[in-house]
Amino acid sequence: MDPVAARRAKRQRQAGQPAVLVGAIIGAVAQAVCAFVLGRGIGALVEVLRHTFTDSVFDERVPYPTYWGPATIGILLVVGGIGMVVAAGVTWSLVDRYRGGEKRPALLAPLGVSAVAAGVVVDSRSWIKPLEVGTKVDTAFHTDESWSVFGWIAYYADIWFPALLVVIAVLFVVFGIKHNRRLKQQIADRTRLLTEGRRVEGEITEVTIRTSQNDQGQRTIVGADIVVKFADAHGTDRWVTRRSNDRSAMPGTGYAEVLFDPMRASEEDLIFVAFHRDPAPGDWIGTAG
Repeated sequence: MDPVAARRAKRQRQAGQPAVLVGAIIGAVAQAVCAFVLGRGIGALVEVLRHTFTDSVFDERVPYPTYWGPATIGILLVVGGIGMVVAAGVTWSLVDRYRGGEKRPALLAPLGVSAVAAGVVVDSRSWIKPLEVGTKVDTAFHTDESWSVFGWIAYYADIWFPALLVVIAVLFVVFGIKHNRRLKQQIADRTRLLTEGRRVEGEITEVTIRTSQNDQGQRTIVGADIVVKFADAHGTDRWVTRRSNDRSAMPGTGYAEVLFDPMRASEEDLIFVAFHRDPAPGDWIGTAG
C-alpha cells in the first residue's frame, strides 16, 4: 500500500476519537503549566536584574526564589521552556489527528503566551522592595549612591514589565480570534463549494520549497509555496498561490485540483487547491490554510 495513503487513512481513522481529544486537552494543560513555570523563571530573572540597579551588591537579601537553591531560576527556565515546547508539539500533533487533517485553529500560541504572562505577573508581586527608594544603600561601607535613570526604570519594572507581557498576550489572543474566525468562514465556504462549486484539474507552474535549518546546519523540508494555474468556467486562465505544510503532499507528480466558485472565480478566498487525488475535505488548502 502507498505509504502516503496509509498515513492519510490512519489519520482519518483517528479523527474524532475521544481518546485523542483527551490527550490533546492534557497536552494543552501541560503546555500551559510549563509556560506558567517559564513565566515564573523569567520574572525571577528580571527581579535579579532589577535588584542590581536598585540595591547595593552588599545587600544580603536574596532577590529570587530558592526552592531548589541557587539553581532555581535555571531550573524554572529550562524545565518550563523545554516542557512548553514538547507539550505544544505533542498537542499540535494530537489536534491534527483529532481533526483528521483539517486546518488547526490558533489556540496553542495564545495559550502559551498568556500562561507565560500570567507567570510573570504572579512572580512580580513577590519581588523584594529596595531598601530605600532612589538610593543604593551600601550596608557595608555606607557609601550610598543615588539611582541612575536605569535604577528608576528598574524600580518600576514590577509594573511595566508584567504589563508589557499582558499586552503581548492580548495581541496573540486577538490574532487567534481573528484567525479562527477566518478559518471557520473558510471551512464553511469550502463545505458549500464541495456541493455547489466547480472542480477542475490545475497545472503546477512554480514550486518554492521551504526548509528549516537545525544547529548542525542540516536542512529539512517543512513545506512549499506552490503556484497553480487553472481555467475558470469561462475558459480564462487564472493563477493562485497556496502554501502546503504537509510534506506528504509535496507536488512531486505535478498533480493539483482546484475548487472554486464559478460565479466568483476572481475571489481569492473562494479558491481551494488540493495536491492529493480524491482529496478529503481537510486536504483542500485555502487562504487561511
